[in-house]
Amino acid sequence: MIIEKLGMIIAAGGSGSRFSKTVNKLLVEYNNKPLIVHALSTFLPVISPGSLVVAAPADLLETMRQTVNEYLPDNQIVWTVGGATRLASIVNAFKLLPDDLKLLAIHDAARPLATVKLLHELCNEALIHGGAIPGSMPSDTIKVIDENHLITGNLIRRDLAAVATPQVFDYSCYKKALSMLPEAVLTGVCEDPQLTDDAALFNRGGFAVKVLFSSDCNFKVTVRSDLKA
Repeated sequence: MIIEKLGMIIAAGGSGSRFSKTVNKLLVEYNNKPLIVHALSTFLPVISPGSLVVAAPADLLETMRQTVNEYLPDNQIVWTVGGATRLASIVNAFKLLPDDLKLLAIHDAARPLATVKLLHELCNEALIHGGAIPGSMPSDTIKVIDENHLITGNLIRRDLAAVATPQVFDYSCYKKALSMLPEAVLTGVCEDPQLTDDAALFNRGGFAVKVLFSSDCNFKVTVRSDLKA
């Protein structure tokens, strides 16, 4: 069933160089279909036609489009070229979404196991709080270090969350948060090291984000060994 007034951006524009120097990880098979197809086949049925945009690398956009079309014929996915940074890719995709949305979901194509159930839960929380993202308690101890790798601080695990995607936000608030950023950051001319996910951008705009703790498997494929997960 379609989730009304929800738009989605699938971030597929990264180089994936930690996975391989010769093949883009999103074109590698996982559970009998290319990695990029998993998220699209999961979420496409609940997004209104024309409201799901994929940001892909310029040199692979047509290959990815054709690959997806083989598995998902007659889809109405909108494609755009990714930017120099992840945020620039998101901005390129955001410009192609309808402007009458209530919520915006942003998901990494490299997370093949995210579910519609999780998306629904995040949408419900975003309607209450403004933004909602999936997270888990880190099992490792996290240290703050300086440029010489010397420890400068100790973090308390109960105050931390390891977060994932999809991340869901009030569309109008997300649009406002984007408008507060310098043009050089939006276009990828320079990169803000604090804006590593969309929740950070949303927070910087002055909006709240709820972390929804979930035990569901929602790993991200970064290196080849992740495909064995």
